[in-house]
Amino acid sequence: MGMKQYSAEILCVGTELLLGDIINTNAVFLSRELSKMGISVYHQTVVGDNPDRLREAFCLAWSRSDIVITSGGLGPTYDDLTKEIICQCLELPLVADEPSMKEIENYFARRGREMTENNRKQAMVPQGGIALRNPRGTAPGIYVETEEKRLVMLPGPPKEFEPLFLQAAKPLLEKLSGKVYISDTIYVYGLGEASSESRLLDLMTVSKNPTLAPYAKEGEVHLRVTSSADTEEEAHRMNRDMIAKVRERIGDYIYGINAVNLETVLAGKLMEKGCTLSVAESCTGGLLSKRMTDIPGISS
Repeated sequence: MGMKQYSAEILCVGTELLLGDIINTNAVFLSRELSKMGISVYHQTVVGDNPDRLREAFCLAWSRSDIVITSGGLGPTYDDLTKEIICQCLELPLVADEPSMKEIENYFARRGREMTENNRKQAMVPQGGIALRNPRGTAPGIYVETEEKRLVMLPGPPKEFEPLFLQAAKPLLEKLSGKVYISDTIYVYGLGEASSESRLLDLMTVSKNPTLAPYAKEGEVHLRVTSSADTEEEAHRMNRDMIAKVRERIGDYIYGINAVNLETVLAGKLMEKGCTLSVAESCTGGLLSKRMTDIPGISS
């Protein structure tokens, strides 16, 4: 696979997601991480623990994306079918991964618990695939590479999903582009999304590297600058050049770069200058005072 813009699809499996019993934080986390890597997420799909619908969803994702990353359905019970259904679609047999089997056995031994027979299926991986060690649970992740596509299967619990992606899957995917991607966010207050775009439209539409994109937030606008380069230093320099161009046009409305929020920036300026703040509130129930006093060190 040569240098190209890779596309990914996130496929989250679990009826509990469709019922609203839990929030799909895995998709949010993964979208942010893939964006940092310069991998475009064009589709997100959530499907329940149903073999036919899971098969349909995966086959569609595999047909239109370079990378498919799944979350959930790798457990030991009868309705954990992600691995089995995907292997059917790809016509790959499942084989036992002995290191994973040993890890699972040790997991139960350390806790003094009996390992049931159904836990053994968690050590099965597609032939030719790589088991991704999961020290926080019994389900290893799985990485499959074909000539043109990549597949990552990860367990659903966020406490397992997030570190397993960062420590095991992400390094494998980073090898695809060979580039470094750096993003910075410009925080804008007092200027709406439409007004921001009207003043920066040529930078947003003409510049391809770095890119400049607006995001409307509550009461403010964020402008994300992203550069792709061979080194971090070069990417940071490209971002600084774009930020300087934005400052020339709307500098009076920018309150920070990669800031936390407006009140934190304000508090930092006040503490830096040794100033105090008095607040008289009406109809806000003390909200402004609360947001300021929530900031560590504000009373010093």
